This record gives sequence, C-alpha cells and structure tokens, in this order.
Amino acid sequence: MMKIDLNADPGDISQTPQEREYRDSSESTWKKFISITMALLAIFGLLLFFGWQTVNGQSVLPAAQGPGIIVKANRDHDLQTNNEVRKASKKLYELLADTEGAYYDADAMVLGSTVFSPHTYSRQPYVANGYIGSRIPNVGFGYAEDVWNIWANADDTVPGALENGWPLRNRRFAGAFVSDFYCLQESLNSTNFPELDKNGYTTVISSIPQWTQLQFSLNNEKWFDPQTVDPKDVANYTQELSMQNGIVTTQLDWLDGLLHVETQVLAHKKIYTLGIVSMKVSLNVDRLPQGESSVELNFRDVLDFNTSHRTVLADKGYDEGIYMVVEPENVPYSNTSMFSKCEIDNDGVKFNEFGSDDETVSQNASVILTKDNPQVTIHKYVGIFSTEYYNGPTLNRAKEVAVTSYGNYDKLTKAHNEAWKNIYDNAFIEIPSDEVLEMTARSSLYHLLANTRTYNVSAEKGLPVPVSGLSSDSYGGMVFWDSDFWIQPGILPFFPDIAKNINNYRNATHEQAQLNAKQYGYPGALYPWTSGRYANCTSTGPCVDYEYHINVDVCLASFSIYLNGAKGIDDDYLRYTTWPMVHDAAEFFTAFVKYNSTIDSYETHNLTDPDEFANHVDNGAFTNAGIKLLLKWATDIGYHLKEPVDPRWMEISEKIHIPQSDSNITLEYSGMNSSVEIKQADVTLMVYPLAFITDESILNNAIKDVYYYSEHQSSTGPAMTYPVFVAAAAGILNHGSSSQSYLYKSLLPYLRAPFAQFSEQSDDNFLTNGKTQPAFPFLTANGGFLQSILFGLTGLRYSYEVEPGSKKIQRILKFNPIELPLLPGGIAIRNFKYLGQVLDIIIDDRNGTIVHKSGDQPIRIKVPDRTLIHDRDITPYHGNGSAGMESIKIDNTTHGTSAHYYTINPGEELILPLFHMDQNVEGNLVESKQITNLTAGVPGDVSISTLDGNNYTHWQPAVKSLPGKLLIDLGANNSQVINKGMILWGQRPAKNFTISILPHTDVIGQILSDLTTILENANVGDESVLEALEDIGGSSPLLSHTGDTDVKDLLSWKAEDVDDILLGISGESNVIRGKFVPILKDYKVEPSEPYFEEIYSKSIIEILPSNKTEFAIDYEKVQHNSTSCSHKDPSDNCTDWTKTRFIMVSIEGSYDDDDDERGGTIKEIVLMN
Repeated sequence: MMKIDLNADPGDISQTPQEREYRDSSESTWKKFISITMALLAIFGLLLFFGWQTVNGQSVLPAAQGPGIIVKANRDHDLQTNNEVRKASKKLYELLADTEGAYYDADAMVLGSTVFSPHTYSRQPYVANGYIGSRIPNVGFGYAEDVWNIWANADDTVPGALENGWPLRNRRFAGAFVSDFYCLQESLNSTNFPELDKNGYTTVISSIPQWTQLQFSLNNEKWFDPQTVDPKDVANYTQELSMQNGIVTTQLDWLDGLLHVETQVLAHKKIYTLGIVSMKVSLNVDRLPQGESSVELNFRDVLDFNTSHRTVLADKGYDEGIYMVVEPENVPYSNTSMFSKCEIDNDGVKFNEFGSDDETVSQNASVILTKDNPQVTIHKYVGIFSTEYYNGPTLNRAKEVAVTSYGNYDKLTKAHNEAWKNIYDNAFIEIPSDEVLEMTARSSLYHLLANTRTYNVSAEKGLPVPVSGLSSDSYGGMVFWDSDFWIQPGILPFFPDIAKNINNYRNATHEQAQLNAKQYGYPGALYPWTSGRYANCTSTGPCVDYEYHINVDVCLASFSIYLNGAKGIDDDYLRYTTWPMVHDAAEFFTAFVKYNSTIDSYETHNLTDPDEFANHVDNGAFTNAGIKLLLKWATDIGYHLKEPVDPRWMEISEKIHIPQSDSNITLEYSGMNSSVEIKQADVTLMVYPLAFITDESILNNAIKDVYYYSEHQSSTGPAMTYPVFVAAAAGILNHGSSSQSYLYKSLLPYLRAPFAQFSEQSDDNFLTNGKTQPAFPFLTANGGFLQSILFGLTGLRYSYEVEPGSKKIQRILKFNPIELPLLPGGIAIRNFKYLGQVLDIIIDDRNGTIVHKSGDQPIRIKVPDRTLIHDRDITPYHGNGSAGMESIKIDNTTHGTSAHYYTINPGEELILPLFHMDQNVEGNLVESKQITNLTAGVPGDVSISTLDGNNYTHWQPAVKSLPGKLLIDLGANNSQVINKGMILWGQRPAKNFTISILPHTDVIGQILSDLTTILENANVGDESVLEALEDIGGSSPLLSHTGDTDVKDLLSWKAEDVDDILLGISGESNVIRGKFVPILKDYKVEPSEPYFEEIYSKSIIEILPSNKTEFAIDYEKVQHNSTSCSHKDPSDNCTDWTKTRFIMVSIEGSYDDDDDERGGTIKEIVLMN
C-alpha cells in the first residue's frame, strides 16, 4: 500500500510515527475478504496510475513525479552497469601515484603489485585485525627499514628522505604493533609546545618485535630475508592484499627460478591475539646446478628485540616454542608477551634447535628438498597478549593461543575467512559505473575494519584509533580529532558497536579531561589535542591556546552515536555517556568566551582552527560555530533528560561572533587577509558535518563560502579536505555535478597504488612540499571518503527535532538525494543501520530509495526543500573596493513547505525523485560528460573539474612548456556539431588554446562498441579476434601507418587492452587511422577582467570574476579531407564530418610570462551547437 505523508507540520513532531491498529483475529471472514479485495484493488489502481513498466522482464517503478511515495518493499534494487563507462573508469587507476606494476581484481577484491620494490613505505601492504598489526616488506615477511624514497628519488644520503613526520621524525620501517601499547617519552624530536614537557611526559606508540620473521638459508650460504635478498635474484614476483579476508600473499622465484617462495600472513579476525605466517618453498629441480640433486634449507623462526621501538626487553626464552616479553619505555606496569610455535609438513622434522643471544631468541629446523620431496610448508603461530588486552599474566595466555593453534591451520584460516565474510554481510557499497571509486570505497571500509575491533574492548578503556592504525607510527600512533570527526562517522552506519568503542575512549579519559580544565582554572572538561595511554596536557597535545574545537568534535561524535540509535543506545546512553561530555564542554566554553559589548557578541581568543596554517588567532569560525551548536545541544539534551540547564548557554549560542567580510563571506578567523592559503577544510566544515545552517541567510552565505574556499585550498593540503566539499556541494548547490568532481578530487591525488592506501598529502615529495613527510597510511582520509559517499552524495544526515511542549528530542533521518550524472547507474549502500533498523540506500539514475529491510520499528525521514537554495545569485567583485553581494530576495511564502516528512514502516520503502541539477550554462554540450587529461595536472587537480558546472573548481597543467590536453567524450550515440563556446579561466589564463574534433565519430564509436564485446568474450583466440576486427574494419584503411597518437590515447582510455590486441595482430606501428582536426587553432587568450590590485593591498575578501574567452567556429576555414564515414562501406562518402563525439581541448603556456612552471588554469569549458 502507498502511504504519503505530505501534510505533516514540520514543527509538530506529535504527528510522527503513526500507530497502526490491527483488527482482532475474531473478526468475521467476510470483513477480511472485503479488506483484502480493497487492498488488491488499491494496489492495482496504483500500478495503473503510475504506469508500471518492465525492464528486462522485471517490474520497476517509473520515476516518481513530485513528492515521494511509500510502497511495499518487494522490488529488486540491483543497479545497472554501464560497461563502457566502467571500463573507461579503469584508466583513472593510472592517474593514481606510483602505479607501476599495480593491479586490481574487482571481482576478487584483490590489490596487487608485480614490482619487487626497494623497501619503501608506500608500496607495502599490511595485516591487522584491530588488535595486532604488521607492515609487510617486499619478501612477504619480517622487519625492514626503508632504503628508498620514491617520491623524492632519494636514499639515506639525502637528510630526512627516509624519515617519518612529526613528532618522531624517525626512520620509517615495516614493523609490528599492538593496540594501545603506549610508552612515555621525556621529550620528542619535534613538538609544538616543548615548554609543556616539564609538566609530564608525552605518550606515543611503541612497536613490538616483528612477529612475522621467518627466514631461511640455502645450503648455509645465502639467506632469504628482507635485508639480504637481491632484487636481481627475484623473478615472477607478485604481492597481493585480499580485501575479502585481509591476507597478504607474496610469491616469487628466487635464484634464477631455483626456488619458488610463497608466503601468506594474516592477523586473525576472530582470534584477535593470533598472528599466522605460512611459508611454502618449492624446488625447481630443472634449475639445480649440474651434479646437484638436492638443496638444504635451514629455517629460522626468530623474535628479535631490535625490531621493536621504544621498548624494554623484559624476558625471552624457549618453552615448547620461543617467547619474548617487552615493556613500553617508562611504563614498567605494562607489557606485551609473544609466543611463537612452528610446524612443518615434512615428516620427522620439527623446530627444536633453540638459539639465543642478548636480544634475540630463535628456533631452527633443517629441510632437504629433492626431486622426490620438492616442497615444504611451514606454519608459524604467534600468540600476542598485552596487559592492555588482558589484566593478568600475559605470557601464559600468549603461549596458550600459539599451542592451541598448532596443527589447526586449515580450521583457523577457515574461521578467519568466515569472520571477514560475516563482516561484509553487514556492510557493502556499490558504484557500478566506476571501478576506481568503488575500489576506494571498499578499500576504505576494509582499512577501517582492519584497524578496529568489537572484541574485548572495555568501557573502562575504549578503543583508541591512531591516525595510521596498527601498521605505522606516523604521528606517534597518537589519537587526534581524526578518530572522532573523520574515522568514527565513516564506520558508524555499518558498525555502531565499533563507533561506540571508539567514543568510549573519550568517555574513559573524561575524568582526566576534567582535571585538565581544573589545571588551567576552568570548569568542565578539556581534552588535549593528542592523547594515548593518558589524556593529560602535553607538548604534542596542549589543552589551551590551541585547537579547542576538539572538545566540540568529541561531543559531536558521542551525540551522533545517540542520534544513530543502535541497539542499546537509548536515553541511558545519552544521560551517562553523552551528557557528561556535552555538559562539561558547555561549562568550559561558557567560562572561556569573552563578551564584547561593542559588538554585543561573545568572542574567543588565541586558538587554532582546523586550518593549522593559521595559529593563535581570534574567533575561529569553525570553533565558534561549534560552540554555538554545542551549547544548543547542551540545552536540548538537558531539557530532554530533565537535567539543570544554564540559561547562559543559549544566550552565548545566539550571540557568539562568527566573523564575516563585507561581502558576507565567512572569515576563517578575525582579521583574515586575502592572500591566505588554506591548509584543509575549515569554514566548509560548518556546512558538513556541523550542519550550521539555521535559516536562509546563513544558507546563502554558506554557498559563497564553498565557492570562495574552494579556490583558496592549498594544493598540497591533507586528504580529508575534499570529502567535505562533496557533502557541501551536494547539499547546497543546485547546479552542475561538482559533488562528484570533488569526490574524484578526494581520491585521485591522494590514493597510493598498489594497495589503495591514502597518503595524508597530494604531494609526498618532502623536497617540494615544504619538508613535510606525510602520515601513511592515513585512515583519516578513508573515513572522510566514506563520509563523502554515505552522507555526501546521499544527503543523509542524523538529526533531531524538539517537541515544543515536552521539549523531548525526536530523532530523525534527513534524506536529500540529487542526480549524479558522473555516476551513471548510481550508488547503493547496503545494510545502513539506523535506530536499530537495517536499511538499504539506493540512488539510481531516477530515484532515491530507502528500503526498510530489517527491524520492527518505523523510522522518520525528513526531506528538505531545495527551492530555498540560490546558488547562482552570486555577484562577483567589480572593483573599486565594492563588495559583491547576493542579489537575493528572501520570500519564504513562495517556497512552500520547508520540508516533507515520511514514516517508513518495516517492509516498506520510500521512493523519491532525484532532485534535478540544472546546467551551469544552459545548452552546454559537455557539462558533466566524461573527460580525461592526457597530460599531468598539478598535484591535487582533476580534469573533471572543468566540466562540473561549478565556476570555482579548476584544473591546471603541471608544466606550461608542454600543451595541456583534455579529451572529452560526449557519450555513445551523441555526436554533436560544435559551433561556439567559452572557456572560463582562473586568475591565470593560458596564452592560447586549440579545440579539435575527431571526425567520423560513428566509426570510432562502433569500433569501441565492437571491441568491448570482443574483449568481454573470454573464449576467443587470436584468430577469432582477427576475424572480428576484419568485421569492424580491421583490414580496411582504418588500420594504417598514419595514425594519430591522440586517437590511440582515446582508444586506450575507452577500451581496455585495445593496444595489446591491435599491436599483437597488426604490428607496432598500426593504430586506428583518423586524426583530431583542429576547428579552432591557437586561439589567443585576452583576459576579460582586470587585475584587482586592491584585493591584496587592501586585503579585500571577495569572490573574483572569472576571465572569459568566447569563440565561434567557422567550419569553412577548417582544413579537412572528408573520407569514408562508414567503416563497412568505404565507398560511402559523407560531408557531415563536423559531427563528433570526441573533443580535444589543448591549452598552451600562461598569459603571464612568469617563472611559474605551471600552466593556465581552466575553471569551466562550455561548448554549444
């Protein structure tokens, strides 16, 4: 049955969940019959009314017209895949940094590499299960320090090249870690507030001895281990990370193929205290030296104290296996015990030869491989227990785990695989049109799940999640706002228990936060910027005069868990967990703010916002906006729980100062000048996730903020910047597709092949980025990327409303889906958890759907009214110090209801028509079409920004000495004639540009279509491929020696493996014949706008107008030899060659002939009939 809830008063929450009453089972049969008949007639009427259609034989709803409808959830919601678009998206993988030898198997969810690299952090996978973790070097096991920086092309002869970043600045290494194993350091190599060291030591993570060490020697001469294997001796190499089960597999041939070595490493996902290494060594008898019939392998299982950092050796020895116990430095009441036991599948051979020196302990075994016995497999089981995990003798427990595991490899791996399968049964993301986006979404989910856990996390300790998880000591393994603000929200919709454990770490350290506030004479609580074992104020983690916003971040995280409302998250959680945090933060900020009678506002002083390029400023906009919202949360929660509410909270909330320019752009802080470069998202965070939009005037200012700050972000800023812009663009812009271009901008500059790990920065070369060494891996970016999909593209938001009479909080889920033209087929989020219910969220090409698939309670949905958005009513700066103001007349009476409300019961689904995004320039043929750059852009730029309908995004060639080429595809069956156009430039226009088209597009289009079909047929041989190519013109003049490299690039982009087939059949010089024809050549650019010197001299904060170059095409002046239009009938000549599907835009130089090596900046390309 259809249930429409369109008349609910958004201010009257009493009209939410409608109660349904069912008739008693004793009702007479005839009444039941009438009821059923009427229901069937109603459904049949609905089918007729909505024009029920079929696609591929399956019934589907047509696009909903007008407000949404609620129907019974009985339809399939499989997304449609556009194979050509998906294949083209694979080429985006090549735009990632360092893709040599990298590959991705989407079906198996496997990431891999075929290059045996020198030890370098960014090319190493890792294993982790939320408790233990280990980074894996090139040979597949063991400990290794970095020897090469691929980004700076440098080794240890260049000072700093192999170092990690702030605050340790130690050499990077492939080591092992255990959760919450923090030491205390009197001082560190680099801190922000060294004067605080006198108040207490800083806490940073200690690494433990590398538990994956399992090496062997050949005939007691040549060792196979990470330190001694020569790359020249390695062949047929692969290293793979399976995201399905978290296992790292490494295979290689060693010593001219004499031995084949395969290792598998896993951190058990069910038995968190267990790590397993499996090594299989096979002899190739054909490679034995003449006269030799066997080889002797001497295996050594070792625990080496030297592979740990910032630890003290407490004990080591042998007892049915080898063991080692270490303590974190300066923490004698903590330790980690490791116990290793090995088995060999070779009869009669055991690890029983014990060895030890001052800092190592080992067990050894010797195996002889022959023609009759050419293979040996070793399984190493390591129990790892820390006092943070088990409050008792840890060595006995570690031994118990290893000994119990011994001999049960198959059962243990099966249990491990099943544990991962069960996890993915609860969470999955689908993006059928784009393999790279889907890979990044799935890898982000994998990385967060690999570094978190639900098992054995006590409320007394919670789950501290470092920036780099359990495979690196970047940022000292400390906990920042990243955990609360970026990582936790990305995992909350799927695994609320994990999110609760993460926030419980803040709850566990709340008492220390209260002591911190008292230390500085404040009421309430003060969380430090960094924390670990403890949460006191330190030189890395000051509590005052720095990033006070962390106190808002912690409260937002806890309140979000309540608003998400998982099982057991009720008013008790709100009262005993969230309320103390929110109350104490409100108490602190009430004392911290200062009233300024001149402006009748409350201000803040000497703080740092998320933009750490600007330290010790006043009135940080994000911080003050957070204070405003937090004080409202405190008021609402207090009334809801009937707790005392300080009336000053709302007074300060209503009067706190948010600095603004004369043009109504929010200033990041008081006194911000116009030359600033912003490190990361700051003011934009007010849009998401703070949702700091309370009325239409703030909405209009927020639109200007998004435009302004999009153009002022540092190109080398951190990777969590642009996910925020995804959410902002999707939520408050009604034109273009920049929510999706920002999505690509969130990953392409930051994601590192081969194992899909995010770097903190877009430019990892410390020699060019200001001597900054990035955190790696950067889980913050994984959390941010997931948020950009879960909440950005969908418009989903946890929210609440307050009943006017009772002042009770009613939880509500906002849903604001828009068209996603760059993602044909849409996205699907499976098993989204909300209020203890399980939902599917589907955005296809026409509708946004919420399916209530599991649970027994109704949920309440709020859909905002987007007609309030005026994203085009922006007047740029015109000079003479005049402020550009929005030409907006606010008239709420013309906008109707500010929101629609829907109640979805179990087994029902809400179907909404997607909001139609208007074109930026009406009639623009290329807006939101596919595009790729054939030449490199500056770090952080993506070519999609030039077609996204947003005049404040851009792409810029990295080098102006070469033409910057952009290749555009209008799509299948969409050939057009380009008659005129326009290019919007940034403040740095190009010197000239050329527009070229590919004539006879139908030929290339047909080839692409046919080749796609051929390549998808796995059973064709070379002869069949040749015959197929003959059918599509393979023997005609289409294959010749006069090809165009741009056409070859096009084919490489649009059809995977085309080059290999064509070259393999026709010779290296053969490419598809055809050339891009310039229809506008070397068109000179003249800036349309003056240089506004006063913007900088007077520090005016304004949105500047774009330089604009308009042009028209005169085809009579275009030199072109018309040739065959039909690839199957060469005699069929045509004159309509001007129609094209593929367009090349090439820009050269920069208008200002300066020393800047970068090219001109393109904001938007407009091409029209």
